[in-house]
Amino acid sequence: MASALGKWADGPLELIETPSFTKRTDDHPAHYIANEMAFAHNAMLRGINAICLQAPYIPKADVSDFLFFVASWAGWVQHHHILEETRMFPGFERIPGIKAGQLSHNFEQHQLFSTGLDDLKKYATNTTEADYDGGRLREIITSFSTYMREHLADEIDTLWSLECCEKGQEENLLQVYKDCEAEAGKQDKTVVPPMVMGLCDKTFQGGNGWPAMPMGSEYIVHYLLGRKHRGAWRFLPSDTFRKPRPLPFLGDGS
Repeated sequence: MASALGKWADGPLELIETPSFTKRTDDHPAHYIANEMAFAHNAMLRGINAICLQAPYIPKADVSDFLFFVASWAGWVQHHHILEETRMFPGFERIPGIKAGQLSHNFEQHQLFSTGLDDLKKYATNTTEADYDGGRLREIITSFSTYMREHLADEIDTLWSLECCEKGQEENLLQVYKDCEAEAGKQDKTVVPPMVMGLCDKTFQGGNGWPAMPMGSEYIVHYLLGRKHRGAWRFLPSDTFRKPRPLPFLGDGS
């Protein structure tokens, strides 16, 4: 996508190959879960890439909207990882056949970037237009982004390995994921759906329909839910219909 649009949100942090690009993912719930998580993690990576690429070039008049986008992205990622730590990982490890501590490495990885992510959210929340410094924002991202990217990639393999659950426990494994998915869906409808849709790329690796939504939902997100914070969604790498578009603030060298 970068070749068609110039600098784009598929870098500088490299996106993750989705398992469904090379493998079947409908043969076990663990494989389905790993694939769904890869889509979500790539949305997170597009978000941080879009922030990093545009941060130095935001005009003063657009700083408030940009910082709202940054704070919203950071809050969404924080919520995702707290949900994993408190519900998803413990729920998976209660499934017969999955060992206690099988996901501990992924939990430990959270600690390597959680402080930096919190610093980013605080900066975006507390910084005024007059005090905004794109270079400082980039420094905060650099402090944790490599650890976060490593974690996002590693977790896909861990989730795939949950195929070790005992036979007959597959639906219980899937239910843990579905319950967490439902909890994630309770986040602010005027923030998370329009932001996440704009962090997707329906052309990536042959195309995908993540997140799965009822027919017509994209129009509701675009024309109704996305209206309140429309200014902040200008910085997203895709439109509400998951179609990639050029990033608006890349400086003269873009």
